[in-house]
Amino acid sequence: MTSPSISPPAGTPVAPLPAPLRCHLLIGPPASGKTTLAGVLAQLTGAVVLSTDVVRGELFGDAAVQGPWRDIEALLHQRLREAVAAGTPVILDATHARRPWRLAITQALTLPVPVEWIGWWLYTPLSTCLQWNQTRKRLVPEPVIREMAAALADPAFGPSRAEGFAAVVAVVPSHGRELEALLRDELARLDHRIRSARNREKRFQLHGYSRLLDLERLLHLLRLLTTFPELSAADPATRAELEAIVSPLPEGDLADQATAYLRRLHGECFGDAAAIRGDLSWLEANGFCSAEPSLAPIQLAPPHPELPATGPWSGGVNGGFPPPGDGPVFVRVFTLLRHLLQQPFDQAEGVPLPEHLIERTEAIPGSYLPSEAATLRKDLEKLLTPYGFRHRNDNVRHGYAIGTALLSAHRLREIHGVVSQAAGRLADPTSQDLLRELEQRLAWGGIAVDGATPVRAFANRSIVSTALVRPDSLAAERQAEALETAIVERRRIELERYVSVGSFADSPNGSFRVWPLQLLFHNIGWYLVYEEDAIGTGVGLIRSERIDRLALRRSERGNRRSDEAHSQALRRLELLLHHSGGIYFGHDLKSQLRLASPNARIRAKQLVTLRFCCQGWCFAFIREGLQRYPIEHTRFSKPLAGEHWWHHPNAPHVLEPGSPSDTHPYPVELDLPPWTVERDIDLRNWLFGFGAGIRIDSPQALREEHRQKLETALAVYQAA
Repeated sequence: MTSPSISPPAGTPVAPLPAPLRCHLLIGPPASGKTTLAGVLAQLTGAVVLSTDVVRGELFGDAAVQGPWRDIEALLHQRLREAVAAGTPVILDATHARRPWRLAITQALTLPVPVEWIGWWLYTPLSTCLQWNQTRKRLVPEPVIREMAAALADPAFGPSRAEGFAAVVAVVPSHGRELEALLRDELARLDHRIRSARNREKRFQLHGYSRLLDLERLLHLLRLLTTFPELSAADPATRAELEAIVSPLPEGDLADQATAYLRRLHGECFGDAAAIRGDLSWLEANGFCSAEPSLAPIQLAPPHPELPATGPWSGGVNGGFPPPGDGPVFVRVFTLLRHLLQQPFDQAEGVPLPEHLIERTEAIPGSYLPSEAATLRKDLEKLLTPYGFRHRNDNVRHGYAIGTALLSAHRLREIHGVVSQAAGRLADPTSQDLLRELEQRLAWGGIAVDGATPVRAFANRSIVSTALVRPDSLAAERQAEALETAIVERRRIELERYVSVGSFADSPNGSFRVWPLQLLFHNIGWYLVYEEDAIGTGVGLIRSERIDRLALRRSERGNRRSDEAHSQALRRLELLLHHSGGIYFGHDLKSQLRLASPNARIRAKQLVTLRFCCQGWCFAFIREGLQRYPIEHTRFSKPLAGEHWWHHPNAPHVLEPGSPSDTHPYPVELDLPPWTVERDIDLRNWLFGFGAGIRIDSPQALREEHRQKLETALAVYQAA
């Protein structure tokens, strides 16, 4: 769609525009010579100097008192409006080191008459600023000077004409007559410089995001929403991230909330709730809120009029525009951004990424032409990295992704199937909550999942019904978030094990304090893996317990431990899971610590060898399970002479088989933790499940246990 012209229809009487009042904005770090330059410039132009230091002195009695910025800004803006209303040009003497501070004046501030802003950028070397600072009565801390100098040197966000300036003049000030001559010369060249710049922009097709303030607000909003969709704080981790920006979390509709976040993240000038409402409508209308790929052309928003029909002058129209201020540039750039949102990491093997992206979007009107690969690459560099859509050092071989937009609509449907299975068959309370949110968001994105049959399904299911557990049980749906929050925030919790539930000999009783580590689904249900709170040592026994047997009695907000302590416990858990092949880790802390030792020799000494021999039928099953126990601690029989069954070349078939006449000719050896061999239920269910198909050789205690179980079972049937 072609943007409407900013010119009135033919034949419409046009009132003469008032000549803009030329005002001046000084830009530079503290001690860069701004006040000296302001004094000389005032003599040459007849302008009045408005200084933030002077305002501070009036408000607080001393320019050194920082005071509330809102009070300073309010008085400064009042003086500015009064001066320009009286036709008096103004020089604003302040650092204006950051873009939002400059935009707050050049484009966000409503003034009673047209103003043409000239930016005077003091290119004073940092070393000179630091030296001049030492001669001031009021010293500015050196880190502040360095920080502001670095902000001004930022190649993406340093001062530019696009910020609404008619011109930006870079000067290196010095004291005395040289400065006056320099400023006279620059002032004499201003009109020609401004005419030349405006002639270059005459071809621009202006639109609603031509001003840099509006363009950046839209980009910041899009970045915010791709990182935090709908600004939802449904899960604890996201809530913590959002509270780190604004706390307490802002209320109101999406526009009100986004306003609060953009103000805090990027500056007050971007916090216009009414404008953000318009931005949200524009994003919705142009397909940015849909996960399905869109081939519709980007529609330009109506441009700002040069003069409103009624009311005060709106700033920013007497200055320059950024490249996307031109309609065709804006359309191609936002066509690309939308594509990267809806088709993240889109790339093709062997095809340069810019050429591939052009090919993928060429059917959309206004997108890049085949010859514009270099232009696309430049646009990506100027948008994705500076505005936070990607990290500066990303490897882009696999393409780009914006914010949390990582998967296509098809892959999102597959994820829905996986989550649906986990929520249903595994009765995962977290997945049930996640499924509701996922289905809501897929619906918002226009992705239908009703009636979809998953390609993969879980045969396992939880034996525990979340609808029938005790209301205070960890298996109850509403308890899941509290437990997950405790894990994420590294809190200590107090648990209570119900008295009447199933127990083993070493199961805990009553109430106990632990550090929760992970929730694991194992075979038949969900288990909480935790580390016992060991007072004074900092390292406790790691155990697991089925969550329906536990109640969360207290989550201790004030008792948290470091990320490093939590990570160390998780690394120990990972080793225990690896070696044990299950979730039973014994009841001896010293044994656990030895198995988790970084010394391989100490770990090896902790293991016990289980050796058993198999009949052919059960050995065929056993040799397929290469990941049941650590493969580096597993040894299988070689084939008997003349056998040709297949086995993976990396599988550990190293043991010599027995005689063909032996009923159990195929030996197997497993190196396991002692607690696994002595008491682990999973090991016994698996091993004893083969009945007479195996014969245990060692250890002797397990051999005897197996023999007794077989004899007991046989006796039952003999008695019958």
